[in-house]
Amino acid sequence: MLTARQNDCWVFLAKYIEEHGYAPSFEEMAEALNVASKSNIHRLLDALEERGFIRRLRHRSRAIEVLRMPPRERIERA
Repeated sequence: MLTARQNDCWVFLAKYIEEHGYAPSFEEMAEALNVASKSNIHRLLDALEERGFIRRLRHRSRAIEVLRMPPRERIERA
């Protein structure tokens, strides 16, 4: 089960990657999700990764893969 903030992050990631072909930067995620710091983004990504929604390659920028896609209607509403 995801929190509302984790769900928003998951949907944002899926939509961004679908539109651009690569993952957003931490700054882009923080701005889009109205989060004050990059450390909060890091915590959101850790939670999504622990729950199996995404996979990250450490020490590489924008290396996020969405493993479980949100329902299409959530992406379209975002």
